Amino acid sequence: MNSLDIASITSIPSAQHDFDQADLTFSATEWDTYRPEQGKPISYKEQHLIVYPLKELSRAFSVAGIPRSQQQLIKWETDGVLPPTPFTFGRKRFYTENQIRTIVDIALECGLRPRTHVKKTNFSELAHHELSYILKLELNAYEAPVV
Repeated sequence: MNSLDIASITSIPSAQHDFDQADLTFSATEWDTYRPEQGKPISYKEQHLIVYPLKELSRAFSVAGIPRSQQQLIKWETDGVLPPTPFTFGRKRFYTENQIRTIVDIALECGLRPRTHVKKTNFSELAHHELSYILKLELNAYEAPVV
């Protein structure tokens, strides 16, 4: 009996077999199905948008499992952790759905958890970059580069 005979009778698990047995079903979390409530239609720089109050951003953080109070979010904005929202009416802050989802998604990507201090992550840098991009897109101020 040579080594080829041994290989032909010996069962060698393959990666394909392991892959075939893997459960690839996707189960949506509460955050995946989240939709903001209490939207307010506005006209901003000739654009029609629906914006949501600060409490909706706070609710989104809670739904994602990383609760942050409205006071904490205001502090983030005054400390420069979050860029200021252009949608303020009086002393009330408003955000678009894209802004809300982007802020919370970045927090999740950065590993922000209930007891994690935001300054120990790169959340602020990413939030400033992504939110300025989102705002340009939403207000049709983004110009595609000429190729």
